[in-house]
Amino acid sequence: MSCGCKGPSEIQSWNDFNNTPPQDPLDLIALATLNAGGSTVGTWTLVTNYARPAGSSVWIASPFTIAGEVTVATNGTDQVQNISDASQWNFDHTTSNVASTLAPPLRKLVFMKAGTQWSNNLPLVLGAGTYTELQLSFLDNAATRGDAQGTIPVIRWAGSFTGVVTIDLVLKKSGRFTLGLLGVDNAGTPNYSMFEIDIVAEN
Repeated sequence: MSCGCKGPSEIQSWNDFNNTPPQDPLDLIALATLNAGGSTVGTWTLVTNYARPAGSSVWIASPFTIAGEVTVATNGTDQVQNISDASQWNFDHTTSNVASTLAPPLRKLVFMKAGTQWSNNLPLVLGAGTYTELQLSFLDNAATRGDAQGTIPVIRWAGSFTGVVTIDLVLKKSGRFTLGLLGVDNAGTPNYSMFEIDIVAEN
């Protein structure tokens, strides 16, 4: 599973996904803030539409792209050493590659710094659509049928989002994780899209 909590041997077919409960994104994420004309901390909630569009809505290809490099900032700005460590980490790491010559799946791979003392700033282009809802969770949760109530835990933002935004993530642990960012565009029949974010987090 993309949460890093289950080994590949435990998920051997889609039958296993159907019998696997969703993983809480709070196992990985200590804080998630959306910056889109203002800063909004995401709300942890249980939803029924992360895996399956509601009503007559349909899935479309995601127009989201990563806009540039992830930058790291310290959450302990009272310590000069922390500020220096963040600057040195940014200097020493190329955190994303969005070159048109790179195979498209690899443009979704980003490197981040794990630990609650660090904030990772991920810039995203949402495109021309206007999204009334964004949901962030482990991508593999969308392959499950949810918990006993059919719900999936996500970090959710509601409002009106378009163009360039950033998501600041504070990660509790290191490892490789795949997150899915769901966007709901309510123009006409609501369209649902899911953007994959492949994260390698190091201490």
